[in-house]
Amino acid sequence: MSHYLFVQSQDTFTETRAAGQYQLAGQLREAGHDVTLVLVQNGVTPARRHAQCRHFDQLLQQGVHVIADDFSLRQREIDSSELKDSVAVGTVEAVIDAMLAGHKVIWN
Repeated sequence: MSHYLFVQSQDTFTETRAAGQYQLAGQLREAGHDVTLVLVQNGVTPARRHAQCRHFDQLLQQGVHVIADDFSLRQREIDSSELKDSVAVGTVEAVIDAMLAGHKVIWN
């Protein structure tokens, strides 16, 4: 089993490439790999509780670990209580930790 860490900085509602990245992350998870998604910058928007993004919500159902960057949330005035239940709040240090651990990191 490989470890993958995806970093999503694009808003899925305005950037079509984000859906493709979510699909790839889901395929890797279904293949039995450990997959984590770190949301930074505008990438945090689908993590809001009332946001409806089919590809993102499917990742949560598949068991992909999702971390929303606390700095990006603060910049967009999104409180952690506004996030979907499966989304954790963290920092971009998770990316550094993953790289140091030898995980495959994919940034969009």
